[in-house]
Amino acid sequence: MARGKKFGAELGRRGKTNNHPAARAAKVEVRRRVLEALGAGNAVVFDAFAGDGAMWRAVWRDAAGYVGCDLLWYRDERTAFVSDNIRVLRCLPADDLAGFTVFDLDAYGSPWEQAAIIGARRPVRRGERLGLILTEGSGLKLKMGGYPAALCALAGIRPGAAGGAKAHDELIDRALVGLCRRMGARIERRWQAQGKTGAAVRYIGLVLVGE
Repeated sequence: MARGKKFGAELGRRGKTNNHPAARAAKVEVRRRVLEALGAGNAVVFDAFAGDGAMWRAVWRDAAGYVGCDLLWYRDERTAFVSDNIRVLRCLPADDLAGFTVFDLDAYGSPWEQAAIIGARRPVRRGERLGLILTEGSGLKLKMGGYPAALCALAGIRPGAAGGAKAHDELIDRALVGLCRRMGARIERRWQAQGKTGAAVRYIGLVLVGE
């Protein structure tokens, strides 16, 4: 698969806040590009790691629709599930899930379990366009020889294979191929930024189109 367009390849040091200024700028830019590519009027967002609403305030409030999900309740104007996002993604009726045209997976670590559930339950109709945003933070686990199970399943590799950290980007590409296969889609547009720290977080924005 052709490598996607990258920007902000080197981000500054990350603190312990949810959105360090350098990381936040990359996250906002990725989301804005996806929103612009789909058109705000066509974007109905499921924000699986909604947090305190930083990405909603910066980008998603311009979308046609928005539903967040977080374990904590925040006193603001957003519509949100206060629950585990895996439970919500598994339990929402298929018709309700089909109403979302953007899925934002801003995970602290691996977003692949949530992505796999979406892949299994949210097929992309022929000609339909769907936005997907991933904060991919598996780098440290890969360096320690661990593999997120859902990443292995989507990428079609066995857990514990050698060289995971060096093949991080290849693993992501393979997982995206596996995800697209499950959704009946291909990648139409891709944007990516990479963190500078040892965690090597990737911030990925995708527009998928149904085949």
